[in-house]
Amino acid sequence: MKNQKIQNGLFFMILGAVVVLAAFLLKPYIGIIIASGALAIVFKPAHEKILKFLKNRKTAASLVSVLLVVLVVLAPLLLIGFQVYREASSLYLGLSNNNFSQFNGWLNKADGIAQKFSPGFSLNLNAREILSPVLNFTVKHLDELFSGAARILLSLSLALITLFYFFKEGKDIKKYLISLSPLSAKNNEEIFIALKKTINASIKGGILVAVLQGITIGIGFEIFGLSNGALWGAVSMVASFIPGIGLAMVIAPAAVYLAITGNFLMVLGFLAWSLGTNAILDYLVGPKLKKGAGLHPLLILFSVLGGISLFGAMGILIGPMIASLLVVLLKIYPEIIS
Repeated sequence: MKNQKIQNGLFFMILGAVVVLAAFLLKPYIGIIIASGALAIVFKPAHEKILKFLKNRKTAASLVSVLLVVLVVLAPLLLIGFQVYREASSLYLGLSNNNFSQFNGWLNKADGIAQKFSPGFSLNLNAREILSPVLNFTVKHLDELFSGAARILLSLSLALITLFYFFKEGKDIKKYLISLSPLSAKNNEEIFIALKKTINASIKGGILVAVLQGITIGIGFEIFGLSNGALWGAVSMVASFIPGIGLAMVIAPAAVYLAITGNFLMVLGFLAWSLGTNAILDYLVGPKLKKGAGLHPLLILFSVLGGISLFGAMGILIGPMIASLLVVLLKIYPEIIS
């Protein structure tokens, strides 16, 4: 008995050490694994139809499903990203040549409007002082983009390979995880269902709505005579995750610019388009997609913000997943201790 206890103790010490080492090994790829798993869950209904159509040939069905994800998700994102990069580069090159006169002209017009409402008041704005930090930020991140091209390609390749195996062996992976769990089959199923709902709601109700909002803002820029629609649409996608004021940080300056240039009808049109389309997405489309998460909207908000602060962009997914897991564990806690 004593020897058995010693053996068990040594086993768990070795197991703990190996788990820690494995965690360090996988740490750079956790985001890829989570993103691939999330996409596999979202596209599971489509994959099951493909699997049925191909008469249960798992390898072929998984390859077709991966191709579907590439066409529906990755290809549009890469095209948008390339256009954003082109517009950002063009803007940077124009500004880096000290071409600030036009911007100073707009700022002087804004100063004149302000003085009409409050004589003697001056905004005292200078284009170089405002845009220099933006230029420095742009240069830094463009350099990172160039130097990280090979890494991005590697990450995409690993993500597609991982996604393929999630499609092909997803059920086996789930069974294996359940076999390791000390919880009952009923409790394990509750956890998987909750995570599935949260991932679907986070991607469809969070990320998809943000992408749609960015696209509508970008289209609005193009329709109403504002340049760099793809770039500001991408900024809007990111800004939309800031509750309340996110999109206003893009819409308001654009409307002010149109007003300064004297296009008041364009201002009304741009505001009607931007506020109208995004109100539909925010208050009609978004809540329906997020409804299945099983989490209170306030908890979703704080879990997303906390997730982003801890895990970066992947926190949009990881934060709600952790919150959902906590809610389910608290739900089954009374069953465990009874």
